Amino acid sequence: MNVTVPQQHLSRVISGLFFLAGLFFLNFTSRVIFSPLLPVIEQEMGIAHAQSGSLFLFISVGYFFSVFSSGFVSAKINHKRTIVLSSLTLGLALFILSGCKTLFTLQLGLLGLGLGAGIYFPSGLATIANLVAPAYLSRGMAIHELAPNLGFVAAPLLCELFLSFLPWRQGLTLLSIFIIGGGISYAISSHGSKEKGRAPDLSASSTLFRMPIFWAMVVLFSLAICSTLGIYSMAPLFLVHDHGMDSSKANRLLALSRVAAILMPLAGGWFGDKFGKQQVMAILLLLTGLLTASMAMVGDNMWLIVLVVAQPLFAVCFFPPGFAVLSKLGSAQYGNLAVSLCLPISFLIGGGLMPTLIGWIGDVYSISAGFILVGSMMAVAGGISLFVTLMDL
Repeated sequence: MNVTVPQQHLSRVISGLFFLAGLFFLNFTSRVIFSPLLPVIEQEMGIAHAQSGSLFLFISVGYFFSVFSSGFVSAKINHKRTIVLSSLTLGLALFILSGCKTLFTLQLGLLGLGLGAGIYFPSGLATIANLVAPAYLSRGMAIHELAPNLGFVAAPLLCELFLSFLPWRQGLTLLSIFIIGGGISYAISSHGSKEKGRAPDLSASSTLFRMPIFWAMVVLFSLAICSTLGIYSMAPLFLVHDHGMDSSKANRLLALSRVAAILMPLAGGWFGDKFGKQQVMAILLLLTGLLTASMAMVGDNMWLIVLVVAQPLFAVCFFPPGFAVLSKLGSAQYGNLAVSLCLPISFLIGGGLMPTLIGWIGDVYSISAGFILVGSMMAVAGGISLFVTLMDL
């Protein structure tokens, strides 16, 4: 029997999805915009590479705690108000960051930015699940997931736009106005779920923490996140300091590398279904590690550009099969919880600690040496997971 979807309802679903995707785009861009700004901030504030890398650690620490606590927040208020709170917190944090003059105040501001960003994600996904019929849920999620991929592309381009016409601090102020405006618009709109969230089950969490396979997945996801977000965060410093590019050219190359990768997760999902999720996940991490290390070994020639563009093509493909493996962890009781617990820990390590490590190595040797080290870790972990069965899928 064919089910006819009323045009008015369909229009509301589509507009609600794109409204959420727009808020998520601003959420994600507010975090990654500091990567292309890093050479400018480092020069202006006179900080070392390790201190530059630590900026992403503070974002990740805030994100870590807010994702874990988001269930408690949305259980007290509803999902819509949690999303609005996230946008307002992000906007306020960016406004404060635009006036920070010292490394310490910048780190505190970025901690607040991470706290604001993290409470959005669980409520955003719950809102989509409430809005979209189960038969179309994957497509609804795909629209929502366009936001971070576009954010990776937009951040360096926005940075270039800011620096062409405004000081970077005023650019952050302008972005904060857009984010606060988006949050207020969502608050007064008819969109959003007024259902309340569910606080995490702490007893089930302790059971997961005792499972070795859970920590194996944390290691793999940490390295995979480092291969995308961590490398992206430090790439401008790598291109500017190790290869002598000017910031403008480095930002354009960074944007180009992410344009090519926007649709690649679809290929990762297809290969995972066809050839085995764990095998594809392991091969992709192995290849990404080799490309990351190779990128740091070539000189200032066409191979550098080729490898900078090629590396994220493979890196982003890890996540569809990776999420499929993670969601099957243990019984159905633990699937969603495994994702909820693994991701913030992995973001803290791969998106915070590892960029800091790369920066520290950059102070002692070079950013390239840091890329070689983390690339080798990815390749070794991918190689080992090829021969160790995590679970039967």
